[in-house]
Amino acid sequence: MLQLSRYAPRTRNGAVLAVSALVDSIGTGLFLAIVPVFVVLHLGADPVQVGVVVGAANLIALLSPLPAGWLTDRVGPGPMWTGLLVGRAIGYSGFLFVSSFTGYAVLLCVLGLFDRASAPVQQVFLLRMERPEDRSRSMAVLRTARNIGMSVGLLLGGVVISIGTRTAFTVGFAANALSFVVLLVAVRLLSRTAPPVEPTPEPGVRVPSSGVVLKDRRYLTLATGNAILLLHDAVLFTLLPLWIISRTELPPAWIGPLLAVNTVLTVALQVPLTKWANTIPKARTTILRSLVPLLVSVVLFLTAEHVGASIVLPLVALAVVLLTLGENMHSVSAFELSYRMAPERSMGSYLGAFDFGHAVQLAVGPPFMTVVVLRGAIGWSALGGAFALGAVLMAASSAKREQPTGEG
Repeated sequence: MLQLSRYAPRTRNGAVLAVSALVDSIGTGLFLAIVPVFVVLHLGADPVQVGVVVGAANLIALLSPLPAGWLTDRVGPGPMWTGLLVGRAIGYSGFLFVSSFTGYAVLLCVLGLFDRASAPVQQVFLLRMERPEDRSRSMAVLRTARNIGMSVGLLLGGVVISIGTRTAFTVGFAANALSFVVLLVAVRLLSRTAPPVEPTPEPGVRVPSSGVVLKDRRYLTLATGNAILLLHDAVLFTLLPLWIISRTELPPAWIGPLLAVNTVLTVALQVPLTKWANTIPKARTTILRSLVPLLVSVVLFLTAEHVGASIVLPLVALAVVLLTLGENMHSVSAFELSYRMAPERSMGSYLGAFDFGHAVQLAVGPPFMTVVVLRGAIGWSALGGAFALGAVLMAASSAKREQPTGEG
């Protein structure tokens, strides 16, 4: 029997952040569902134009985590996140008044900078609010809340789209903007009432005393491996729909349910898997173990291209389940390694560099899937090789080393 208490935050700070993140993600899911339809139906844009603008926004936002992390180290995560949330609340309110495709494009590109910059700042804020023994679980609960909220928001987006009026879309945009206000109130509340907790590096693990992340080859190797492993995101949300339509005999109607399998499993797995990755050695081992489900899923996807309609669905469903398991094993381990291998005084800069991998994946992952992986056996082999390379880089960079005598 499922014990819901296993998924609840252990601390007040974690609970406040989880609830506010849930509300924020409902707004985000709602926005993501309705904005492309709004731009096409009410602003008269071509779908190709929408795709170009989204790609441009991702490219413009590519480097924003780095300066955001650097500023966080200097002004603190509370003030930094406050500023970003105020900017996002105001910016997303702009969609209430946008009346042209140009206005939409400008808003999306500017807000992309704020959105990508927020990820490392949020992580530093959580690290400062939670004790070391609670951080992994709180982050997993936060990710679980975000997945639940995103799913609810997408469903609400379907309601807005079915109504279809300009008023319905305006209400949807207003709800998204207000969701940032809810998160802003939570951040200000915790900043005023909860004393910050300094992160503590793991004993026996060499962490540089210098805060210059671009000179820390070991951490950059970790971030590079993480960026490569993050290709699993593009498999689900870029490759899977196109692959089902063009390379299998599976009816397109199964695309939604298969993506829902990923969402539901992620909600169920995030918190329990934290016990596999709550130290650097455990996280390193879990990264290597994640290769098993990831590589088996690649083999199953490839096999599904060459079987009949009667067996393709169970093969693809099992592949999605295994890919989701590998994805979650990677995500809980990556969070643990990202902060435990960073120096205390430069946590923002280091997590900003680490999150840069997410931004790179958003820019590189989709074209890699469509240009390379959709080619068939060679493409799937390339994806499997990329997974292996990413896991090996992360494991090698997090291997325990002797700390030199006299190092601070």
